Amino acid sequence: MKLHRNTLLTAAAIVVVLYVVSLIVGLPAWAAVVLIVVLLVLLSVVWKQPDAPRPVVTQPARSVVLPDPEPVFSGPPSRTVADVRLPSASPDFQFSFSAVVQWSTVLSGSRHADLGAVAVDALLDRARSLTSRQQVTEEALNQHRLAALLGEPALDEKGQVRSWATEVRLRLPDADQKHLQHLAALHRREQTTLLERRMEQDKRAYLKDDVFATPGSAAVWWLVNHPGEVETALGLLDTLAELSAAANDLPVRRTTAEEIERQRPTRAELAFSTAVEELTEAARTAADATAATASQTTPATESQQRPVPRHAGADSQDGQHGQPELHKEYREQFFTE
Repeated sequence: MKLHRNTLLTAAAIVVVLYVVSLIVGLPAWAAVVLIVVLLVLLSVVWKQPDAPRPVVTQPARSVVLPDPEPVFSGPPSRTVADVRLPSASPDFQFSFSAVVQWSTVLSGSRHADLGAVAVDALLDRARSLTSRQQVTEEALNQHRLAALLGEPALDEKGQVRSWATEVRLRLPDADQKHLQHLAALHRREQTTLLERRMEQDKRAYLKDDVFATPGSAAVWWLVNHPGEVETALGLLDTLAELSAAANDLPVRRTTAEEIERQRPTRAELAFSTAVEELTEAARTAADATAATASQTTPATESQQRPVPRHAGADSQDGQHGQPELHKEYREQFFTE
C-alpha cells in the first residue's frame, strides 16, 4: 500500500515536470503528451521487475539450561502438643506449654508401638524440670530460655529416641495473668502504705523527742523556721509550752488573763494582810499571858473562880471562832464590793 502511493506521486511529479519543460521549450501540445506517455510506460515497466531475493540469515537456537530439581528431604517425624499445664516456682500458678516435638530413632528395629509418645513424654519431662524453677513474672524470658534448652536433642531414659522441640510457646493463662496483676497491685499498695507509715512515725518521733522535748527546743525550732521574728516568738512562748507539755503527756497549765490579774495582790490587800497578822499575833500573846496568870493563883482562888475557866474557855473558843469574824470585819473595812 505504501509502495503504490509512492509510485503515483512519482508519476504525477514526472508529468508535471515534462509539461513545464515542454512549455518552456515551445514544443507542441501533442508532442508533450506523447513524451509523457512514453516516460510513464517505461517507468511502470521498470517498477514491475521483481527484486533480487535477499539471503535469509538464520540465527542459531539458544540452548535453555533448566535448573536441577531440588532434592526433596523428608523431615524427622513430629508431633504437636498444645496447652499442657506445667508447674512454676509459685505453687498457685501454672504455665501453659505448646511446642512441636520432633524425634529420631536411635536404635534401629525398635519394637515400641508409638515412638512419638516416648519422645513427647521425654520432652515434657525436661520442660517440667525447667519450668518448676522459673518465676511467673518473667514470662518472656522463660519462653526464650526454654526454647533454647529444649531445642537441643536429648535421649529419653531408655535411649530409644532422641527428641527436641521447635516453636516453643510458654505463657500464663488469662485468669492467672489477671490474678497476678491484681496481686502485684496489692503488693505495691502495701509497700506504699508501709513507707508512708514509716515516714509518719519518723516525723512524729522527731517532733516529740526533738522539737517539743522542752518549751525551749520548741521555741528554737520555731525561730529556725521563722528567722528574725523574735517578737512573734515571745508571744508564742505560752502556746509552744502547751504544745511541749501535750507532746510529752504532761498536764497543761492554762492561765487566763483574768486569773493572772486576780493573783496579783494590790497595796490595800498587802496592808490588810499585814494588819490582820499583827492583830492575830497580839491576841495570841494576850491569851498566853492570861493563861500564865491563872496558873499562879491559889487553890481557893481557883475554887472561887471555877466559873471563870468556863468563861475563859468560852472566851478562848470565841477568840478562835472569832478570828474569821475579825478578818471579815477588817476586810469589810478596807474593801467594798
